[in-house]
Amino acid sequence: MAVHNASIAETLRHVADLLEIEGANPFRIRAYRRAALTIEDLPQSAAKMVAEGKTLVGLPGIGKDLAGKIAEIVKTGRLGALTEIEARTPTTLTALTTVPGLGPKRVHRLHEAFGIKTLKDLERAARAHKIRELRGFTAKTEEKILAEIERGKEREQRFKIATAEDFAQTLCAYLQSDPAIGRVIVAGSYRRRKDTVGDLDILVTCAKGQAAVDHFVAYDEVAKIIAKGSTRATVMLRSGIQVDLRVVPARSYGAALHYFTGSKSHNIACPSSEFLGQRAGSFKGGSGPSAW
Repeated sequence: MAVHNASIAETLRHVADLLEIEGANPFRIRAYRRAALTIEDLPQSAAKMVAEGKTLVGLPGIGKDLAGKIAEIVKTGRLGALTEIEARTPTTLTALTTVPGLGPKRVHRLHEAFGIKTLKDLERAARAHKIRELRGFTAKTEEKILAEIERGKEREQRFKIATAEDFAQTLCAYLQSDPAIGRVIVAGSYRRRKDTVGDLDILVTCAKGQAAVDHFVAYDEVAKIIAKGSTRATVMLRSGIQVDLRVVPARSYGAALHYFTGSKSHNIACPSSEFLGQRAGSFKGGSGPSAW
């Protein structure tokens, strides 16, 4: 299974968060964060560098120890140091750091004072007005926490375009490895180059839709198959990115690309969008003979 730069960076950042929640040495925490940033911004694949025997030592913030840990992630998909920390610290605590205004240090204090481990624990404590009792926290802090928790429930998970691109390129290469599949392209907000994307919409041409779908859902990074039909499928990758696949015959490629690249508002406003959508196979509804 391919190990992406974004995944490596996320692992290193996760270690830093847990260490900070534990109250570990600030220099050690900073080292992990800097290494995560370096790998995230690396213009080439760290996994490929490791496979080719190239050294990571010397990259900004990466010494021999961290280079070894990155190589461990690449080769095994895991990091022993993280497993050890997770055994000591509830991993649910990291979810608390996603609440604006609650960094790892504050999470550490809340955990120590009230035993808060999850967002539900945090919400209960805020509604019971316990948080304001802690030095540095006020009634206004509680109100903000509750507002952010509610906003978080409604907020769609989105990914930076650079992160989405990392996963999209690997998936597209996998799809193109099937000789029966013709064109493969990522449409939607990704093709419009939005700063962030909520999911990936992939369009492929193939003479046999079911074969393309079967190849797609067999991808080794698929964590869950949400829906599967004869010309379309939706899966969730291990990274948390949802991917929608649409299979169309070559003659419908242009119309389908236009339809699936346009935003919802564009397709409503554009007089030809509905017609193009019909030519692409009427994908608003289900799949089936109309798609061909």
